[in-house]
Amino acid sequence: MMVRIRSWILTIAALIGAFCILVFGASLVFGLKPQIVVSGSMEPTIPTGSLLMAKEVSAAQIEVGDIVTVQRPGDAGLVTHRVTSIEQRYKDWEMTMRGDANAADDPQPYTVRVVGKIVATIPGAGYVAGVFRTPFGMTGVIVFGLAVLTAFLWNPARRAAAEGSDGTAAVAHTASAVRGKRR
Repeated sequence: MMVRIRSWILTIAALIGAFCILVFGASLVFGLKPQIVVSGSMEPTIPTGSLLMAKEVSAAQIEVGDIVTVQRPGDAGLVTHRVTSIEQRYKDWEMTMRGDANAADDPQPYTVRVVGKIVATIPGAGYVAGVFRTPFGMTGVIVFGLAVLTAFLWNPARRAAAEGSDGTAAVAHTASAVRGKRR
């Protein structure tokens, strides 16, 4: 039973670690920025809780129909919606956007020079990534890490084999150590 639990804990840890390495590696190699979807405005195309990978590009490279992330006016956070129209205004671009689940375009166009073009979506992975951003989540990560360490280091089968099935090896070893000290 403990062997099976130990195996599951190590497997889960390995999968989470591999996922983190892939996301981090893709971010470095391809210049992508991970983002977490916190609303349903792009459903069903992009479900809430998805992890997005955005590539920073010039607004001149964007076409109607692309899904992009831009800064809301007044530093009110980011918005990820589909571009419904785009016009050049001197060095800036004015984009009108709409969430796929919304009936109308966003109230005001966004004036931008650079946007985050969405190149990959990983449904559900944003929930996992979001956990790492909270004190409760970090506590869970630490507890899980300790469980992995314990599962890796604690091996009752090895201890039982070293002692013998009835504990005689440990008793015989102790008796010979005591005899060696008397001489």
